[in-house]
Formats: sequence, structure tokens, C-alpha cells
Amino acid sequence: MSSPFKNEKNRLETAAEKLLSYAIKSGAESAEVCGSYGSKTKIALEKQDYHLASSDDGYSLGVRVIKDNRQGFASCNSTEPSELKEIALRANEIAGFSPINPHYQIKQGENIPTEAPKNLMDPALVDLSLQTQKDWTRLMVAEATKDKRFRINEGAVEIGSSISLILNSLGTHQSETDAAASWSLMGMGVEGDSITSFDYFSHMTRKAAEGADKIILSTRNFVEEVLRNLKTGKSESYKGLVIFTPRAVLDILVSSLAYHFNGRVIAENIGRWGMKHRDQKILNSQLTLIDNPWLRDRSGCSSFDREGTPTKPVCLIDQGVLKSFCLDHYAAHALQLSSTGHAAGGPSSLPTVGTHTLCLASGNSTRKTLYTQATESQKAFLVVHRYSGQSDPVTGDFSGVAKGAEWWVNGEKQYYVQETLISGNIFEALGNDLVDISKETEVIDCDEESPTLLINNISVTGG
Repeated sequence: MSSPFKNEKNRLETAAEKLLSYAIKSGAESAEVCGSYGSKTKIALEKQDYHLASSDDGYSLGVRVIKDNRQGFASCNSTEPSELKEIALRANEIAGFSPINPHYQIKQGENIPTEAPKNLMDPALVDLSLQTQKDWTRLMVAEATKDKRFRINEGAVEIGSSISLILNSLGTHQSETDAAASWSLMGMGVEGDSITSFDYFSHMTRKAAEGADKIILSTRNFVEEVLRNLKTGKSESYKGLVIFTPRAVLDILVSSLAYHFNGRVIAENIGRWGMKHRDQKILNSQLTLIDNPWLRDRSGCSSFDREGTPTKPVCLIDQGVLKSFCLDHYAAHALQLSSTGHAAGGPSSLPTVGTHTLCLASGNSTRKTLYTQATESQKAFLVVHRYSGQSDPVTGDFSGVAKGAEWWVNGEKQYYVQETLISGNIFEALGNDLVDISKETEVIDCDEESPTLLINNISVTGG
């Protein structure tokens, strides 16, 4: 870690300790401070030209207090003692007229397991020169514009370093440093009168040595995928088998499913499942879903949550059987359980419940086998890659446009289709209608992971 960053960490620690002290002296029974420091440089692109280079850094501190089962919160972007005193007083004032709720909790965090990820900061990435960042941006642009049919709409290369800190009056003291390079690109394909829809990708790495190669490879793959959409045609309408590639699985199915593992949803009894469903089969027995915050190459990697509780891999569904929920201290107290390390948020907001890195486990069949099964069952079928539409997490119903979808006939891909609508129900799709799961999985945008799914009884409306 570079010396200047060590200085910023010391400054953040000092400010957090002062804020915690001010909060207790102002009348709080217990208090929790969430602090962060971030520094980033960004080079942005617009219409294939360098558009903006920016650099910024700053602190953020938030204090949560509890007294008489009432909760108060306030935050600021300063380490000045006068401002820290002010938000400590404000948090206590807010707690004074907030409603009583016995589930508001601040607890002492346990020690972080030795297996948890450590040293997420690559010093070479922290000290990366602006010139190297410019070179990486040029690499992305050069790779994207090799084929003149691809048009850049916007993009960016960003280098960011951060410190996350949680202190509370019960003895919790957790801190973590991180550094990452991230890049993104939005664009479309144009050839004669054929124009694709806009598409977007993002990627990241925590290792400076990987930056250039990963930028070139991820950009190349993205551009190739966009340009394949130039050959378009029409699909037919039917109800039957559809193949969902990993991005579609995560965007349509898993994102809505996550709502029902939220411990606060469970506590309020407004989800599909509750405590009585634990250790019962709720979905297809081929499904295993794990939330894993210990994957160092993913953006959701962290050793502790927003409340300072150590994280750990949590199996939510094991072969279709409900095993666990995502709990912060509030939900855990309401359900008479313990936090699973799923408090989410930052210094500028109260803790909520959120997942880290959802991973849908692989199946037993090859991806090729899924395509063969679909071909043998029906003459033509749709392959969904991306989706623009709505999903109702409560009912499970989803409906929208399958973007960049492929139309297959007699075992061969014919072309990409536009304006094709798909609809179905998440719980049915991941229940009795789930036919098979691929062995191969894919990590999307350095975050969540999924295999390809073959699902029956999906409604397809061709355009």
C-alpha cells in the first residue's frame, strides 16, 4: 500500500473514533459508525472520442444510534470535528422522535475467519500512472474500432482505491482496503441499413498486471457479440422450450428470486417463503444457489458487511431445498436467528439487506446437450441472451423484449431476432418447467455466475 493511502486510512480511523465518541456523549445507548475513503481517476469516452478525464477523492462518514429502541442516523462528507459533532447530535435528535422498534440492533462483530479474502489491494494498481490508464483506454478504443461496423456511444476506464471501516460502541472494529480497475463500453453495430440495438458491458480486475490483456479480450468478445446481431430475421410465436444463457438467467430469474431470500421480507411475511419452508423443497432439485462473498475476482468480494459482521459463503438453495435466508441484525432479531453477514449499504444510508455474489451451480449436461434436447423436442426455438422488461418478484411473472435473441431451426442458428416478446413465471420456470442445466457456467460483469438453462412453457411472441 502506498504511503499517502496509509495517511488517509489513519485520518479516517481517527475521525470515525471521534464520531463514535461524540455519538455516545450525545446520549446514544449504542452507536455504530460506517466510514469510507475513496479515490478514483476516470477517463471517459463519447462518440468514439476522449471526452473527459476526471479525478476525485473524499471521505464519507455515517453514524447510527439506538436509544430506548429508537433509531437515528446522520452522515457527512467531512472529517472535521465540528461537523462530526453536528451529525452525532442530529442522529440522537432523530432517534428521539423515531418510532419504537425492538428489532433495531447494534451488536459486536465476531473475528473475521482466516479463510476470508485479505489484501484486496494491489500496490501496483494503486500507484498506476495516469499515462498507463490512458494507454489502457486507447487499447479499448483500438480493439473496439478494428471493425468499422462497431460504433462507440460511450465508455470509460476507471481506477479506484477505497477503504471501508465499521466501528461500534460494543467493540467492533473492521476495516478493509480495496483497489480495482474497471472499464465499460456501450455501442452498436451498423452495416448498410442494418443497425443493432445498443448493448453494454463492464469488466474489472484487482491486478494491475492483468489490466491490458483483460481489456483487449473483454472488448473483443463484446464487439463480436454485438456485430453478430447484424444478421436479423423474424421469429415465430409459440409456447414451449427456450434456452436462457447466463446473463438472461441472472437478469430475469435470479434477480427476482433474490427478493424472497431477504430476511426483512421474511420477517414481514410478505415473501413467497418463510421460516416454515426451511429444509423443504421449494424449486427444481437441479438448482443450487450460493451467495459467495469470498471470490476475489468478483466485485462483491468482502470480508465483512455494512454492520461489521464477518461474511461467509451461504447456501440459499441446495438441490431445490431452502436452506437459509440473507439476514442483517434487524432481520435476525425479528426471526430469532443470527446475522448471516448480509447487511448492505454505505456511510450515507442505513443498513439494508443485500446479496454479495450470487452463484447458480452448474448442472450435469453440456451446453451442446441442451441445444440438442431443444432441437429434438421442437423444430424451432428461441435462445435469450439479454432482456428488457419487467419482472414482478412477488407473483414471479415476467414479460419483456428478448434483445439479441437467436432463432434456431432444425439444430442450426438462423439469425438474431428483434422485437420478440417473452413471458413466463419465475417460480414455474425454476420449478417443474426447468428441463436441464449446463455444466458450463459464465461470470457476468465480474460479479454473479450462472450456467445456461433449458426451460419449457415460455411464451414467445414473434415480431
